Amino acid sequence: MEENRRVMVRLPYRLVDALDRVAGDEGRHRSEVIRESVEFYLAEQRRQQIRQELIQGYQEMGHLNAAMAEEAWDLVSFTRE
Repeated sequence: MEENRRVMVRLPYRLVDALDRVAGDEGRHRSEVIRESVEFYLAEQRRQQIRQELIQGYQEMGHLNAAMAEEAWDLVSFTRE
């Protein structure tokens, strides 16, 4: 079983009230809802980071792909002459 650490967090009353309502409606403890929310947030941050890295990679590769395509057209033109 994973070891847990206690973390103290200050939240506005309105968030605690909303959290308690959700936890109560679902029959869960407040800490479960918070833990799940943090896991979701961290996963979403990681997805966004990967998405940005993919965008950057495709942009960088776009220049290389264009250059390679240009070379291919030059070869096709050269062989037809």
